[in-house]
Amino acid sequence: MKKLILISLFVGVAGFVFSQNNLKPVSINVFKNGQYYIVKEGNLAVKDDYAVMELPNSPLLSTFWIYTANDVKINQVTYMTDTLKKLKPTLSILELIEANIGKKIKFNYKLNDKDIREVSGTIAEYIKNYGLLKLKTNDNKTTFLYANNILDITFDESPYEKINSDSLYKLAKIKLDKNLSNVALKAVYMQSGMQWLPSYCIKIINDKELQIEMKAIVENYAESVENVDLTLTVGAPQFYFNTTGDPIGYNYLTNLYTIRPPATPAIAAQSYYSNAIMSEESRSEDIAYNDHSTYETQGEKTNDLYMYKLGKVNLPCKSKTSFQIFSVKVSYKDVYEVNMGDVSNYSSYGYINLDPEKRYDVFHSLLITNGTNYPFTTAPVFVLNEQSQPLAQDQIKYTPMASNCSVQLSKAGDVIIKYKEEEMKKEEAVKRIGKITYNKITIKGTVNIENMQNKKIELNINKDVIANVIAISDSGKSIKSGKYLNLNPNSKVNWDLQLNAKDKKEITYTYEVFVNASLGGSY
Repeated sequence: MKKLILISLFVGVAGFVFSQNNLKPVSINVFKNGQYYIVKEGNLAVKDDYAVMELPNSPLLSTFWIYTANDVKINQVTYMTDTLKKLKPTLSILELIEANIGKKIKFNYKLNDKDIREVSGTIAEYIKNYGLLKLKTNDNKTTFLYANNILDITFDESPYEKINSDSLYKLAKIKLDKNLSNVALKAVYMQSGMQWLPSYCIKIINDKELQIEMKAIVENYAESVENVDLTLTVGAPQFYFNTTGDPIGYNYLTNLYTIRPPATPAIAAQSYYSNAIMSEESRSEDIAYNDHSTYETQGEKTNDLYMYKLGKVNLPCKSKTSFQIFSVKVSYKDVYEVNMGDVSNYSSYGYINLDPEKRYDVFHSLLITNGTNYPFTTAPVFVLNEQSQPLAQDQIKYTPMASNCSVQLSKAGDVIIKYKEEEMKKEEAVKRIGKITYNKITIKGTVNIENMQNKKIELNINKDVIANVIAISDSGKSIKSGKYLNLNPNSKVNWDLQLNAKDKKEITYTYEVFVNASLGGSY
């Protein structure tokens, strides 16, 4: 980042003039929810025990902090808005003239539509309020012209292409406990406007191993940073106040209501997903590409978060930058899976509400074991076969180390799943809460499976019921989520089955459900 010299400023007390070097960004941590944490360091000039620094545009609540060296103490910090003179690029002929007093120029001057003259000389003065140019001509005469009528301009020597301009800035006036000529400061804050979007590519190597590659696109619409240490964080940190701004960013009296946590966190879904995964690449010759090279990015686990360390990077403002994070080989197996909700929903209806002839979608999937030292974060995934031909696009969900995730490839029309339920027992008026009386119904469910393929398959079945599961066949397992609908827990039943080619199988489960006695029933 270029050093920026602030020419002069009156802050609070007339005559307080200072020079300042901006703090330089040294590290940045980007999250997937559109927020980032940045650390800036540098030396600031001190005048009369005060240093002045420019504030970030909109720091998030309670995240802006300033630190000094151990032997210097900050007594107070005053936040305010004032006018600074800053160098900016010249954007017009008038600004070029203003910035180049004393330089020789030549230009075409328009007297009227038919009379255009060439004029040359040295810029003696530019009276900005009137747009009047005072020019010392080559014959040592003084000429005054309206600069607005200049059509073009040529300099005999390299011109200054930047000009001091007055602009309003939010400032921090920092009072120190001792008189120094300069002070080393560090400022940290969080702000919105930067995020990273992950995506994966899977390449199947053989029937047991695949390669998974992750890239990250960092979107920066906040501020330009150069030569900073970049960290990308995986996980779900608690940002209680979310996008609520810090009062130092307000130019008015703080309304206490504005610093309450938002009712609905403004974390857009697109913060966790990206659109285009890959673009087609044309090539004019047959090149032997290494499609299965492996690499990893250094990272570390901090509490419940994982942080990828990408090293020194440049992130221009209003840009998107892609980084390769890792490419590793992991084990997998082919599975078939089906998820069946509580279609019957007996707890709500009081009767069995399902079609026993309905077929449920079975998906051919890759069951991937995360054998890396870092978690997989939620992101889209593009799948290629052994010949690098496209197979599918799906989503990988957050997967801790040593855990499994499932990537769906396609629907398996030749694996048929149907199920039915029947009432086995009814116990009336077993519970009463307030004015509501509940019956307890025992229901048996039967899942019919047919593998029409010419190969053995592994089938994973997940069945949800809003009830208490009391029996499961074929070594199935049941888990209660801890959530309840009235008296009935949300339960999940799972089976991992091996089916031979052309095999048929029937599995069962039994559950008890409490239902409002006023609801109808078929028992």
